[in-house]
Amino acid sequence: MKNRIGTISLAVALIGLVFFELMLRGGHLSHQGWKVVLAGFEAAAIGGFADWFAVSALFREIPIPYFKRHTNIIAKNRDKLTEGIVDLVTNQWLSPVVISEKISEINPTHTIISFLKKPHNQQKTIAVVKRIVVKLADEVDNPKMASALKSILNEQIHELDLTSTLAKWLEKSIKNGDHHQLWELVIEASSTAISSPDTRKLLLSKLEYAAAEYGHKSLVKRLTISIGKSVGGIDLDVLAEELLRNAEEFLTEAKANPTHPIRSKFDEWMLDFAQKVASGDGDSRKMIADFIQGLTQHSDAEKIIQNLLTGFKETIRQQLKHDETPLMQFVISKLNKVILEMETDLEVQNKINHWIKDTVSQLITQFHGEIGNMVRNSLSKLDNEELVAQIEDKVGSDLQYIRLNGAVVGGLVGIIIALIRLI
Repeated sequence: MKNRIGTISLAVALIGLVFFELMLRGGHLSHQGWKVVLAGFEAAAIGGFADWFAVSALFREIPIPYFKRHTNIIAKNRDKLTEGIVDLVTNQWLSPVVISEKISEINPTHTIISFLKKPHNQQKTIAVVKRIVVKLADEVDNPKMASALKSILNEQIHELDLTSTLAKWLEKSIKNGDHHQLWELVIEASSTAISSPDTRKLLLSKLEYAAAEYGHKSLVKRLTISIGKSVGGIDLDVLAEELLRNAEEFLTEAKANPTHPIRSKFDEWMLDFAQKVASGDGDSRKMIADFIQGLTQHSDAEKIIQNLLTGFKETIRQQLKHDETPLMQFVISKLNKVILEMETDLEVQNKINHWIKDTVSQLITQFHGEIGNMVRNSLSKLDNEELVAQIEDKVGSDLQYIRLNGAVVGGLVGIIIALIRLI
């Protein structure tokens, strides 16, 4: 009914006009009051027709001579209409001021914290970070990287107090227990290296060399080695396998136990060494300085750096394979710690909010014109029929009330004028 209310109002006005005109002309109605009613329907018909023309002229062409050029207004003026919509959206509805005011009302840090606290969102975030790190790691062992690092080291090494910095970091890490994840990384990397076929080949070659050297010391020793090999008493393959197995078991125990004797002993030695360096012990500081100097000045420094980068790349790729590796456990624990600290530290939240809002405001100001371009491009993709159809679909029903109001108001005005004439 809503879409036809304008047509119905016009039809009622026309029927009323024809009916009362015939009744008055036929002498069936003679009172002056009926002329007032007729005037009302007459004015209603005029108003209804006028508003039908006005509304219809917006959306389509009306083939009436002379008036035809003033119809199909939306299609003929689509450029002006488009720019008007763009101006309305960009400078009023979505102006930089309006957007900035809306942004000032939100708390982006709270939203980020709530998002990251959900396990599945955290997993998605970590997965994205993994992909980025893997992409970056693929380029870590680029020869140009090794050359650049060597040049940087040679240029900056004398200006940096790496000795004191390294000592302070090492002492703090050991005291706080932050180095346990690093221990596990080192142990896992060592375990991987031990399990490598190349390691077995190298160990076997060393055992064979040691056995040969032992045999060269005397005839008796050479005969002992020879007899042992021939009767199976000395099997270098088995010996190599056993040594590697024991080494791997040892590393597994050390990895699982932070208080393992070898780890505790090494921690004590490293802590003592760090404290000596920090206190200014000449021999300890010279040891680090000589190591750094020797590393940077070595003729194969670039090759060493290249090998380190290659190993680092492979270690990173292995550590990122799943979330149970020491590196990923370290990252996840640190992420949860950061989330907890952010959640309770309002000062940090305010700083992050301020940075995000300032950055977004700058981007909005810089790229605000793109909003208008998007609106303009969206409208340009529509042909005239599609544009008119979309607008009519949104406002056409409401415009029917203009036609209804035209008929009603026209009728009332007609009645008032007729009454004035009778006075």
